[in-house]
Amino acid sequence: MKKRTSKQIFAETLLELSKRMPVDKITVKQIVDESGLSLQTFYNHFLDKADLILWIHKSVFDEILDKVGRDGYTLRDATLDNIRFYYEHREFMLNALENTQGQESYAKASAENLYQVLSKFIKDRHGLKELSEREMFCLKVYSVAGTYAYAEWASHMENTPPEVFAEYLGDILPAPLAVYFSK
Repeated sequence: MKKRTSKQIFAETLLELSKRMPVDKITVKQIVDESGLSLQTFYNHFLDKADLILWIHKSVFDEILDKVGRDGYTLRDATLDNIRFYYEHREFMLNALENTQGQESYAKASAENLYQVLSKFIKDRHGLKELSEREMFCLKVYSVAGTYAYAEWASHMENTPPEVFAEYLGDILPAPLAVYFSK
């Protein structure tokens, strides 16, 4: 059995707490107290609660993207796995989107993370040093739109299967980026 890291314990604790209260009402102290770990351990890993919230999704998304290209695992498979994770944890994700603002805004952090991850993915997979200004703009818009599209799907489109939602995400991909995500 694999030992859980302190980061994983904090993440599990926050997920449990978010089932009982809005994310903006949860304090770092509550996370620490419920986890059984120390405040210093928390701050050794995270800047604040917002950093932990982002880490929860980012760590899973990074693992998913890392599998692309191995054993026939495609970008579509990665999109579907990300959608399934989001849906499985939709109460937490919606809670984080609805109850964080300003510097701690999960939507802002999630969109920025999506931009950084997809930018790195495109550059690494296609041997590019940089994206053009137009491509960066399109990717930033897609990242913001994608963040809100996931929230819309999780909160209002529960009868839309993940495969169909993945097609919707493909439909909103800006043309200058399509070449990077085609088979």
